[in-house]
Amino acid sequence: MTRVILTATAVLCCASLDLRAETVRDRLWIWGRPAGVYNNTHFRPMGLRSTVEPVAGAEEMGIKNMTFIATGDLGPLDDYYRPFERLDRVYWSLVAAGGGTSQAAREAAYGLAEKHKNVVGFILDDFFHEPSGGNAADPGPEKPFRASLTPAELRAIRQRSVRGGRVPLMCVIYTAQVKPGARAHLAEVDQICLWTWRPPDLKNLEANFTALERLAPDKQLFLGCYMFNFSNNKPLPVPLMQKQVELGYQWLRSGRIQGIIFLSTGTVGAGLEAVDWTRQWIRTHGDQPLPAAKVTSLIGPSMSRGS
Repeated sequence: MTRVILTATAVLCCASLDLRAETVRDRLWIWGRPAGVYNNTHFRPMGLRSTVEPVAGAEEMGIKNMTFIATGDLGPLDDYYRPFERLDRVYWSLVAAGGGTSQAAREAAYGLAEKHKNVVGFILDDFFHEPSGGNAADPGPEKPFRASLTPAELRAIRQRSVRGGRVPLMCVIYTAQVKPGARAHLAEVDQICLWTWRPPDLKNLEANFTALERLAPDKQLFLGCYMFNFSNNKPLPVPLMQKQVELGYQWLRSGRIQGIIFLSTGTVGAGLEAVDWTRQWIRTHGDQPLPAAKVTSLIGPSMSRGS
């Protein structure tokens, strides 16, 4: 196997960056979106509003890491990114909300990563063009899934040098998409984050996650946790928020997942109880140390550490 040198900034294990024990907070991420992104869509039926900028939203939640989904006119990207320099780690989107992508958008993301050492990975949002609501055990298409990029295109992205090395490529998958049709594409990414689009399907979260482990046994997995019911445009009940977060906490401590991603900064400041509950949970648990033997460096399976 060809040895691939990974830049130090792409190694996402804090223990490799300093001598302190890694904490829960080190493995918490927030889904970054431009300010006010939901005000005229998902929030409009309830009259909710948020004007919180993405980095301010992360800081209000006590989170240091962000997966940012770049949509709309952000203006000059270097200017827009300036607040992001306060974050520890950023994954920037190569595929944005709704599965949109272009060579120009991807090149802009690569350019950003070359300039900023805290851009340590890339994210593929809404990557599979298959139904998102449902469960792994539900019937689904037998043929390979439709997706925003081909396996060959993903392979080329993964091999692209960033700051002289490689950074991880993460793919979004919904519980209904945890099926063999996703396998060819998942083989070409380093990390996968699992999302439950419909709140009633959270009752099957354990089974859906186990199915993903079986489908992609060699990939690093993350748990995505919605803080709002986007499928019905209404608040998420706190007991459902608690269920997914507490499961994620167990899996993080046992090493089954490498991180929890909360969605999103666009919900911060809208007066949502699930967001308030999550903020308090982070305050309570964020600084707890993680068992050193249970967490691994967040690097792709074919990567080796180097200078």
